[in-house]
Amino acid sequence: MKQLLLLFAFVLLMNISLPAQDQGKIHMGFRAGYNYGLSVFKAPGKLGSNPVHGGYAGVQLKIPFDNHLFFAPQMDVNYRGMTLKTPVANELSKVTEFQVRVAPLLQIDFAQPDQNTFFLQFGPSIGFGLKGNQTKQDASNNPVQSQLRYGYQSYGRYDVNAHIGFGYETAEGFRFMAEYIHGIGNMINTEFGPVLKYRNISLGIGFRLR
Repeated sequence: MKQLLLLFAFVLLMNISLPAQDQGKIHMGFRAGYNYGLSVFKAPGKLGSNPVHGGYAGVQLKIPFDNHLFFAPQMDVNYRGMTLKTPVANELSKVTEFQVRVAPLLQIDFAQPDQNTFFLQFGPSIGFGLKGNQTKQDASNNPVQSQLRYGYQSYGRYDVNAHIGFGYETAEGFRFMAEYIHGIGNMINTEFGPVLKYRNISLGIGFRLR
């Protein structure tokens, strides 16, 4: 966690220390929102899952890059999970997890700077699992609850996602945004084991500091 904060601060300082570009103001702000969490689980066939309600909260930067294009890195704490409709013996049937996400996104504003504008965001993110809980079925298909186990032959601590979002930002710095986050990697590290990938639809708000 400390390393992530240092990395985020380093990116900020590097951009502030480049006055030669002088493209405009660098803004810092806060963001928070709601996650409608979906998941894909295969063991080996695809199994149905229920949506999981979560959320996120964090910080964001908006750094002018070129005309309507901005570098918009963000870091947040994200809550997500997976719940199977029909549990399978010897497999995970429920996961809830807190993770830190770092997302070096790009943003395109449709209007000139310091005006009300619609915007588009896109790019990748890297997630780092903090802690969570899991329910795994035993051989008799009975649920056994425990702390989420990260490891080479269990649940993965790291993942990569693709983000795309569309929103509206006022000249005063308030923003409203809808976002889709598509998990790319399998979260189950067990060799020849099941496949678990996350899909999130997020609705959020944010504001920048003056």
